[in-house]
Amino acid sequence: MVRAVSLNAGMKEKATIFFPGKVDDSILTFFLTHGESVNLAKGDTVPKQTLINSFVFLREGLLFYTTRTNNYSKPKFITVIFPNRLADYHLLFDDNCTCCKGIYAARDSEIIVINKQKIRELVQTRPDLFSQFTLDAAYYTERQTTLAVFLLTSSPEDKLLKFLFDTLVVLDTDFSQQWLTVHLKLTRQEIAEILHISVIKLDLMLGELKKQGLLRRVGNKLQVRVDYFHPLSPCPLGREDANGCQSNNMSKFRAGNLITLNNGG
Repeated sequence: MVRAVSLNAGMKEKATIFFPGKVDDSILTFFLTHGESVNLAKGDTVPKQTLINSFVFLREGLLFYTTRTNNYSKPKFITVIFPNRLADYHLLFDDNCTCCKGIYAARDSEIIVINKQKIRELVQTRPDLFSQFTLDAAYYTERQTTLAVFLLTSSPEDKLLKFLFDTLVVLDTDFSQQWLTVHLKLTRQEIAEILHISVIKLDLMLGELKKQGLLRRVGNKLQVRVDYFHPLSPCPLGREDANGCQSNNMSKFRAGNLITLNNGG
């Protein structure tokens, strides 16, 4: 039987659409050495002037990054930013960027703020590190585009399936267990906003999963039965690449691509 279990470290880092990729160690060291720490209370927003002039990196907490799309009926989508993951690379070189409409703290958070000029100076002082910034910026842009396409074209059921899987992967969940605990507190409204669906639709889907025995609440934690993810392939960007993913259409995220066989093979 094919099962979404025993994902290795490389698979886990590439398995998410809803969450940005991890920051390269060399960039992380640069952040911590040259950046300024700023604490945000829940609900605080990062000032627009900071976004224009600086690079924002999340050290602790949880951020929601609201971005515009070209779909006028749904003009924004939300990226969930975890600590030590990419945050705002698309603003790296453009001081006049107006596409970022807001980064706000979903929980009490600590961010590291670095003036962009320090990054530009790397062209002369650390060209290798500057190249790493450029490569990661390109990856972030591609990933953001994929996320927008996925949110605007996939069914609510597929979006919920992928979101729960991505959340568990980011939290380093052991997929060999029968019940997987979601150690992340998000309100129903927050989840609905992330998935571009209504709260009513979310409640209907969660209720159906509970009826099927695939979802339950234990205390204040949500648990998902691993069987729910058996048909899912953890494709990194939803595109054809060396890892075998075939399409950005969720119907192609099926068994066989990056899932480990449960027979030791």
